[in-house]
Amino acid sequence: MVLCMPHAKHVPVVRPLKGSMPANPTHLQPQGWLKPQLPVRCLTLSNSMETPAAKSKPAVNAEAARAEFCRAGISDDVTTKVLKQYEPYQRWDIDTKLQPALKLWVEQLGSQQLSARLQKAPRLLCHTPEECSGVYLWLASIGADAERIQQKVPRVMARPLDQVQSTMWTIQQALRLRDNQLPAFLKRHACCLRYTPERVGQILHTVAEVLAVPVTSDDVQEVVLGCGQRLFEQDPANLNKLVSFFCEEFGGGQHAARAALKYGIYGVSAETMKTRAAELRAMLGWTKDELNQGVNAHPRILTYKPSTVASNMQKLQAHSFSSTQALTVFASFPSMAGYDWSSSANKEKLTYLRHVLQLSQAELASRPWLLSTSLARKIGPRSEFLYACKGNSPETTLAVSRVLSYLENCSDAKFAARFNNSSASPPLVYDDQFKRHRQQRWTFLVCEMGLSYADICACRLLLQTSLLNTLAPRWHFLTLLETAETEFNAADHLTALATLSDEHFAQAFSSASMGLVYDQNFMHCARGNLCRFW
Repeated sequence: MVLCMPHAKHVPVVRPLKGSMPANPTHLQPQGWLKPQLPVRCLTLSNSMETPAAKSKPAVNAEAARAEFCRAGISDDVTTKVLKQYEPYQRWDIDTKLQPALKLWVEQLGSQQLSARLQKAPRLLCHTPEECSGVYLWLASIGADAERIQQKVPRVMARPLDQVQSTMWTIQQALRLRDNQLPAFLKRHACCLRYTPERVGQILHTVAEVLAVPVTSDDVQEVVLGCGQRLFEQDPANLNKLVSFFCEEFGGGQHAARAALKYGIYGVSAETMKTRAAELRAMLGWTKDELNQGVNAHPRILTYKPSTVASNMQKLQAHSFSSTQALTVFASFPSMAGYDWSSSANKEKLTYLRHVLQLSQAELASRPWLLSTSLARKIGPRSEFLYACKGNSPETTLAVSRVLSYLENCSDAKFAARFNNSSASPPLVYDDQFKRHRQQRWTFLVCEMGLSYADICACRLLLQTSLLNTLAPRWHFLTLLETAETEFNAADHLTALATLSDEHFAQAFSSASMGLVYDQNFMHCARGNLCRFW
């Protein structure tokens, strides 16, 4: 099967355009620990997006922001450095945001100390002094997401700082974690900071015991860094019993123990595991060996109620999968038993796979791994990047097999190394910026332009069009024409959005009599509206 990229005009139903559019971690030491550093985490949004507070009034220019820093006693050199490292300060409203923030911190620290701390934490003004104290400040100083931890585990902030540091020190020494590994560890296991060093030490020794290795081994570190977020909430003795039962009941030895810890069987008693395994075996028609193999590969399936598994299987069948196909999917990839196929995210994924990649029900059922792959992080970005690569060659088709071959068992780094093309115009680079742009473009096509998946596939070149430089300005212009001329339909000209040069687009659609001219000034204003929209 191949995917064609037609150039024909298409007329979908659309609706008019709506309105305008971490500091270096310090070394952990057992004594004399950590003079608090200032937090480096704050709310950041991609590209030109700003925090809600920064949108309260029109943007101010850089010179006005620079002058305000100067009045607060910050030297010109430091101001230049800070404004370069955190550019949104230049868009803050002077009277209601920048000036009050500087005044508050000058009163707290004085100009000299504030200047020194701004150099270490340029985003300092995004927080109040009250937020930047005690445990919060220390967490930010080691590169952890203090704001997220404060929201997820607020009890940690109420503990004395020395106790929190002692817990972290115990874990770091036992697992031999490097300083730069602490942020990732705390992103998954922030709740460990609620407990005493003795408690977390018992958990780590339990993990080592069930793996039959020393607590300082690489195996323990690997399992803990990758295991379920509730690990440190478990009672050590009960955790040992659960994992031991799992290994005895379903076989697999140390491999089973590692899987049980990594994927989490927490909160499920031994008796419940046994009952659910029997019901699952009956539901999927497995033999005992197939049950053991499935459960060892996906222990999390035992955390789902059998009624939930049955319900999710019915929801998958509601998407035109036969009962046999649904059983095949669940048996091949048991973790999908926990997927809610009525959710908007899973509906969108199935629609994308059917319309954009044009996969049949049989093809989807034969590739259960594809149904578990993220649309936003992998399927969408990679398939559209490959289309963009193909757009630079004379061919206008792309084999589905080629797309799928680079969705399974291929890291982002390998994919980028294989397909990045810096000599293309513009350069094709598969990175986070490309993924953000792709997601924003899809949102614009579906939400702002009102296009269906079928509409987008009928004019697939839209998937290769720059949102900021081409798609948004041109669509805005066409909708203005649609408003001015009752017989003009912007949706009749989707191909023009993607194929015409700026000059030819202006020649085709500009209307001097109505005062609508597609030129650099119009494009500049449209891009500004889009930045504010995002």
